[in-house]
Amino acid sequence: KENLCLYGYPNETWEVNLPVEEVPPELPEPALGINFARDGMQEKDWLALVAVHSDSWLLAVAFYFGARFGFVSNNALSTISAPLVEKVMDYA
Repeated sequence: KENLCLYGYPNETWEVNLPVEEVPPELPEPALGINFARDGMQEKDWLALVAVHSDSWLLAVAFYFGARFGFVSNNALSTISAPLVEKVMDYA
């Protein structure tokens, strides 16, 4: 099997496809191989795993751009993380 990645687009569509050949070295790479665990897991558990990988990658990219462009605020993380923790706990 090939390493597959989940890609989200600005128009709110998603695509599962092979990883791109070259990612700019400063950007975090998406998690590879989301399809490997699929066969041995229940669908709900696998979708939760894909969501965790996607969310962690999106947060990594957001922190990268925040650091790069100097968006510094002590209370910004608590504004983001509180609703995120609530959503995760709803599905746990």
